[in-house]
Amino acid sequence: MISILIPVYNFDVRTFIYELHQQCAKSKIIFEIITVDDASDEKYRQINAELSILENYKHIQLQKNIGRSAIRNVLAESAAYEYLLFADCDSEIPDASFISRYIEQCYDEKVVCGGRTYKTNKPFCDKNFLHWKYGIKREVKTAAERSKYPYRSFMTNNYLISKSIHQLIKFDESISKYGHEDTLFGIELKRKKITPVHINNPLIHINLEDSETIIKKTKQGLENLQYIINTYEYSELYADIKLLKTYKKTKSFSIFLKLFYLFFRKPIEKNLNSRFASLKLFDSYKLTYFHTLMTKKE
Repeated sequence: MISILIPVYNFDVRTFIYELHQQCAKSKIIFEIITVDDASDEKYRQINAELSILENYKHIQLQKNIGRSAIRNVLAESAAYEYLLFADCDSEIPDASFISRYIEQCYDEKVVCGGRTYKTNKPFCDKNFLHWKYGIKREVKTAAERSKYPYRSFMTNNYLISKSIHQLIKFDESISKYGHEDTLFGIELKRKKITPVHINNPLIHINLEDSETIIKKTKQGLENLQYIINTYEYSELYADIKLLKTYKKTKSFSIFLKLFYLFFRKPIEKNLNSRFASLKLFDSYKLTYFHTLMTKKE
């Protein structure tokens, strides 16, 4: 009935998988859990090998990292059942009804998004504060809030999808670096007139990364965005992505914004690495870096 699909990279997924398995077993549904390891370090391969004792569990080990888009296509192709539940490996289940809420949605062809949340207690380490603050302020949204913009609210961390829909769209494997693979998938859903259903069934994101990693991934995401703009005809991007709206409005000031990035990059990064990380400064950092990327292209 349901295939639970989890891409894994350098993370201990034992607690998460055991809980998923237990909830499925209690629900007495037909299920399978599949993990694909995207060339993790040997340490994590050995740790997660403990899961091999579970029934209805299959593990696929990749020797070469193929990226966030391709690995999700591999998972979908490996699934036996019609309903595919994708979940990020660095997640925690908030309650005992997580699986049952999705089972209730297993009818018709559809896409169902459960959402994301974070623990409310502030992180101990200052370097994790940017990730936590961004998550709490920007990513945690109720189903009602996400439903106002159902396509742009699509996130790959936690969603149910009919296999037939996934086969129709799939993830663009040319997007190999971090960022915006979910944006393109959301646009393709919109073009196919498949409206995601948003429910309150979030997973807790537990892997708070340090600010340097978040900044690096943010830059990768913006580089992906530049690649998408220059490669595809996705006019919807300018309507759905706030940064692109602002970029379009400020394009005539690109040279000044590029200079702003050059002169103030270090002080802003210092702030972002502190407990006083400012999301407004982070927004300015992203916009000016994107102007720098686009100016280089031109």
